[in-house]
Amino acid sequence: MEKDVVLSQEEEKVKGRSRKEEKKKNKILINVLVFLVSASVWGFVVYYGYTYSKNYIDVAIKNVQQENAVNIQELSEKIELLSKEIKNLKNSIENTDDTISDSAAVQERIDKKLKDLDDQLKTLEKSLRILQEAPNEQN
Repeated sequence: MEKDVVLSQEEEKVKGRSRKEEKKKNKILINVLVFLVSASVWGFVVYYGYTYSKNYIDVAIKNVQQENAVNIQELSEKIELLSKEIKNLKNSIENTDDTISDSAAVQERIDKKLKDLDDQLKTLEKSLRILQEAPNEQN
């Protein structure tokens, strides 16, 4: 019986150890499972944060690009208007220059006509004097 008692004590020790080992194994499995779940949650949070921030940045960049495109189009239109105005100003300056040149030519022609008329007036005065002196000579 002593053998039975010793054997049963040994069996109890073995069972106690196996229970302790099972508890340790269960505890390790639970710890591993908690770690895996925590790592999965953490990975999901990191991935979601990355995708959310990437989408936010992409949308912000697209908005800025659209705004820039609108601004560039407005600037192009303004530059085109300014170019047209500059062309109009150049044409006006050229027309003014032509007018001034024409005015100078007209003034020269007027001066020439006045000189011709003055010469004709002098000739007429001489002829008038000659005519006035002619009847006096006959008397």
